[in-house]
Amino acid sequence: MLQRLSTLLSRQFSPIPSQRIDSTFRKYAAAAGSMALVKDLREKSGAPISDVKSALVEANWDPDSAYQNLRKKGLAAASKKASRLAAEGLVGIAEAQHSAAMVEINSETDFAAKNERFRELVRSVAQTALQSDLPVKTGSNEISLDALAAQAMPSGASASDAVAEVAGGVRENIKLRRGFRIGSEAGLISSYVHTSPAPGLGRMAALVALETSTASLTEDQQSEAKEVGQKVAMHAVAMKPRYLSPDTVPAEALEAEKQVLRDQAKSAGSGGKPKPANIIEKIISGRINKV
Repeated sequence: MLQRLSTLLSRQFSPIPSQRIDSTFRKYAAAAGSMALVKDLREKSGAPISDVKSALVEANWDPDSAYQNLRKKGLAAASKKASRLAAEGLVGIAEAQHSAAMVEINSETDFAAKNERFRELVRSVAQTALQSDLPVKTGSNEISLDALAAQAMPSGASASDAVAEVAGGVRENIKLRRGFRIGSEAGLISSYVHTSPAPGLGRMAALVALETSTASLTEDQQSEAKEVGQKVAMHAVAMKPRYLSPDTVPAEALEAEKQVLRDQAKSAGSGGKPKPANIIEKIISGRINKV
């Protein structure tokens, strides 16, 4: 009886072969390594985890090849979404001591605008616009959109490729809409960002360049001047002026506004009698100059 029990115990508690232990360990190690690759590539690409796994499998778990495949798929997906309306998004500002740049990048939903990859894209494009020597339009200080889109980013990719890559990651149509840059060699720059979810980002923004009459300002004077400039920028965001000064108003826009005022003046005559033409022109002139 004791001999049978000893035999049974020796069979039940016989040591596991070392080959099985090694095999099991290797399987767990491989699984852990695979999870790490998925995690790293997910963070790097921003693509959905299912796409990341598929790309790694297709690339035989080579992370570099998988990343390139994801980029290609993202660019292709972005081109398919390019016709969809992108009316949300963010404005980004980048500032230096005597210059500043502002860009607007649109998305389809505010959900995408809350994505950190999207926000980093806006910051990077704004910084690229600031550091570039791209020419700006006289009066509006707007940068050529084609030139800005082709400008190289710190990563080496063009701004348009960076936008397309993020579009593929968030699965929305993302568009670089416009960019501006201003400078003030003898003064300073102030800015205001409205509804700002993070520093330098917001729904609306304005830049103001202030010129100084003295060669240099004290720290207190600079602080005061920056505060004044910020208030002017805040006022600009609130009032939404279309032009900086009368001489920057296009002739066709000025004539269209005059026609509106002319029609209003004609219909405002007393006793049903129209006002004389010379009186109407004086009224228009006064209204235009007041604006």
